[in-house]
Amino acid sequence: MRSDRTSIVVRKNEADRFDYPFSASCHPKMDVVERRTLHWVRRLRLLTDDRALSRIKAASVAQLAAWVFPSASMQNLQLASDFTAVLFLLDDIYDEGELSSDPRAVAKLNERYLGELFGYIEADMDDPLTRGLLDIRDRLRRGRPHFFLNRWLSHFQYYYEANLWEANNRARRRTPHLDEYIMMRRYSGAVYPYCDLVELLLEQPLPLEIVQHPLLQRVRDICNDLLCWTNDYFSLEKELRSGEVHNLILVLRDKHKITLEEAVAQLRRMHDDRVAEYQDVKEKVLSSWSTGGIRQYLGAIDAMIAGHQRWALAALRYSEPGGEIARAG
Repeated sequence: MRSDRTSIVVRKNEADRFDYPFSASCHPKMDVVERRTLHWVRRLRLLTDDRALSRIKAASVAQLAAWVFPSASMQNLQLASDFTAVLFLLDDIYDEGELSSDPRAVAKLNERYLGELFGYIEADMDDPLTRGLLDIRDRLRRGRPHFFLNRWLSHFQYYYEANLWEANNRARRRTPHLDEYIMMRRYSGAVYPYCDLVELLLEQPLPLEIVQHPLLQRVRDICNDLLCWTNDYFSLEKELRSGEVHNLILVLRDKHKITLEEAVAQLRRMHDDRVAEYQDVKEKVLSSWSTGGIRQYLGAIDAMIAGHQRWALAALRYSEPGGEIARAG
């Protein structure tokens, strides 16, 4: 296996092979949003040391928001950027250190954070991430129907539950089965809450009969897979070094008893099949509903898929000595 570790080096020029049939653009106010996000994390005292600040800067959270929401208003873009900053800080807590393989500690932390978000328990405002999460929740609540906030909260809840699933796997040193991994990766990647934020670009949130229709759910599932699988591609080298088991390439390798190079090739084929499936589902959606809101929603999903890749290629968060790309979230 040692030869596999040295032969699979994910480099930026190779990642360009993930191409999409739609273009990506970036919001022109990205730099302004970046400065405001850094001011926001300082004002709420979300960062405990200079190292945490450096990691947030390297993550280019405003750039990610600007790539995936290029048509957003300044207010919504700022919300997406600030939420991304909190999410990266949460990822660092759940994925690294002793907590990452301690299911009991993760379950306890989940109960507190979710209880605070849903209002079941009194919030511990001495905790920096509590301050950040509640600020995001309250900003989402303003001027929007309660059902939209509840939809976002329920999807965000799955992110916490997926972190508990990952902690159990790490504690048992268990590589998940393929179908199980594909399903749970959709939750651990926290993409569904971002799909909810897409609705902020519309004049009104999508009605329940549309947003819960199997075709729209399939759009979100495919978008989720494309973002998360691309992340797994970018993060392979780091996860090999750390012994992480949650990566589609590693799951494919173990299931089919193949080399890492063969598993990378299979991921590419799966990715391309998903892109083709997405194009087919989009046509079915447009034949079912031809409203401007639906077209705008699908255009925003296009931007999210293509923009996420452009951000991942540029983000300093992934840069390591030798040109390797590290973590993609």
